Amino acid sequence: MNDSNQTEETRSQKSITVRVKLSDFLLKLAPENDFNILVPAACTVAEFIEHLGKRLGDEFHRTLLDKDGRLHAGYAIIQNKDFIAPQRLTELQILDNTEINIVPIIGGG
Repeated sequence: MNDSNQTEETRSQKSITVRVKLSDFLLKLAPENDFNILVPAACTVAEFIEHLGKRLGDEFHRTLLDKDGRLHAGYAIIQNKDFIAPQRLTELQILDNTEINIVPIIGGG
């Protein structure tokens, strides 16, 4: 195996690809609304959100996460079309080729 193949294989073992879809106000804070991002393998949804916030900059990070790094109550995370309850964000791992949608929670009454 040559060095470039070995490097690529090592990289693929250490990171995974996640498809990200953004909506609402977050669209104004990111260069795209539908994109792929590489994240460390075996990271949780909460770790992914933190990683995404850092990658997309301070304003995005502040909009999505509170000062303690928790998801603001106004947003929901959908993983592969399944709503993720906020208390489960630190438990669920992200797998390769996962799709994450970040959407606003619309309230009414």
